[in-house]
Amino acid sequence: MRLSYLFVVVAIASGLLGCSPQVGDDCTTSLDCSQLGDRLCDTSQPDGYCTVFNCEPDACPEEAICIGFGLELDPACASVEDARWKRFERTFCMFGCEAQEDCRPGYVCASPEERRAISIDVDNELRVAKACFPEGEVAQASAPPPPACTP
Repeated sequence: MRLSYLFVVVAIASGLLGCSPQVGDDCTTSLDCSQLGDRLCDTSQPDGYCTVFNCEPDACPEEAICIGFGLELDPACASVEDARWKRFERTFCMFGCEAQEDCRPGYVCASPEERRAISIDVDNELRVAKACFPEGEVAQASAPPPPACTP
């Protein structure tokens, strides 16, 4: 009797430990991503996307890359390079991938540059890797920036 009870306890414990969510997993609430509150569910993405908001370089979990979005100084000045702080930039940990098979359905393995983003990691070996982004085209700026954008 005790042996079967011990077996059940070990099976449940290993099941719980083996199923911890990763960055990029689907979710409905942030509790689906982490019981500790260190990961959030981005519900604006298809079927939710477990992530870390405001990640720092090289601080994402090992399966993820810290990606910066909103890199323009101002959206109207999208094509103008400016070394100042990008006030619209937001960073998120995103699941790193090498091939399409690494991403879940509804997501594509793409380089951050294809999605108007950039990896801000410095030492992470995934720095130059691709990440799993939602499927769909990304709108590209077609008009030249207004004259106010150039110093």
